[in-house]
Amino acid sequence: MRLRAMLLLGLLTGCATTASSRSEAPSGASAPARAPSAAGPKLDFKALSARELAPLSRQQVSAPDGSFTGEVETAGTPTFQQQQGFLVLSVPLGTRSPLTCFIYSEPLDAGAAIHRLLSMVGQHTDLQLARATDVRLIGDAPAVFAEAQYLVDTPQGKAVGQAKLMVHVDDQVPLVCSHDELGYSESFERITSALASSLTSSTAGKRKASRYSEFHLVRVEGRPVGFEKRAVRDSAGGAKLTEVETSLLLPRTARELMVQDTVSTELTDKDGRLVARDYARSTNGELDIQMSLEQVGGREYHYEGKHSGKELSGNFTVKTDLSTSPSTARLVREQLLSGRKKELTLRVYDPAANPIAPVDQVLSRESDKGRELKMKMGPLEATLTVDVQGLVEKAELPFTGDLRMVQERVSVSGSP
Repeated sequence: MRLRAMLLLGLLTGCATTASSRSEAPSGASAPARAPSAAGPKLDFKALSARELAPLSRQQVSAPDGSFTGEVETAGTPTFQQQQGFLVLSVPLGTRSPLTCFIYSEPLDAGAAIHRLLSMVGQHTDLQLARATDVRLIGDAPAVFAEAQYLVDTPQGKAVGQAKLMVHVDDQVPLVCSHDELGYSESFERITSALASSLTSSTAGKRKASRYSEFHLVRVEGRPVGFEKRAVRDSAGGAKLTEVETSLLLPRTARELMVQDTVSTELTDKDGRLVARDYARSTNGELDIQMSLEQVGGREYHYEGKHSGKELSGNFTVKTDLSTSPSTARLVREQLLSGRKKELTLRVYDPAANPIAPVDQVLSRESDKGRELKMKMGPLEATLTVDVQGLVEKAELPFTGDLRMVQERVSVSGSP
């Protein structure tokens, strides 16, 4: 079960207990069967990599059970193959290899899906390069594009190949696509993006729309490495449910990515006080943190879950209200941006920093001009830029060595 679906099950039923399901990476993607051509004097790698397709005719595709419909560019007749938990869509492109897409019956986590695909490519080849190439919104769901360049042994010698990958983490029609052939990178993005945007579930529209959403791109040295998506939904009695979904594909080496998917859900009452918070994180597709926090009375909270393989359970009481998304924005707006204070110390429950107690988060404004803040939480330091409402527009923090990671808001809709 996807991390977000797992956490929402707890909050939407009014409890914050630890779910028993674990996040699983998608299955069914096959590693490249063969390299496109043998490496040798006649191989023009640059020319092959630069190949692209002119727009193809579009054809409607429909799930055999009628669960979704869509449209895809194709040079022939697309076909479906039913597997347990997903459908395999094969789309001829008029090239040596078809476009292969997997449409799942359960939602996916973007990082875990990419990690699984790269791992399967690496089982049969010698990976030379693995990287994210683009991150964007398609409809209202994030899409991550990646590529793997590899070598394999053939009777004619070494062969070079390139697998393009795409994951669209739509809740209704989750999509994973791959194309194993040198070149056609822009064509792959064009065709899969159009397919993803066209897919419509027969049950679409049944989930209550968010009142506010924002989408952030995460980059290292200008290259896309992930995203954060935040959505705020109305709940009973004036309460608000804030969902934050993050996927990072961070380069360890040219051949290896460290992948993390994180989902948190936060339920606040009409006054912005924390009622419940759930948090789950997977690293390279393996669940390593799953914690729940629930208000049991006043400022007393009960935590329960698992962190780094250890079962945890207990209570703590705080002297001041725990920080929440709505209360933090309000305090930044009313205290720091107004000039009434230069510094705020907030109590934050962040299971990645401390799963059994809240930690201090210090926000400070060093200049009366602009809306730049400094943030410190334990060893973590970041520079934040906030909007007039106190919401974060941009965050800059150290990555490794002299490199900086930048998270920047690129899309906003609704009102918080």
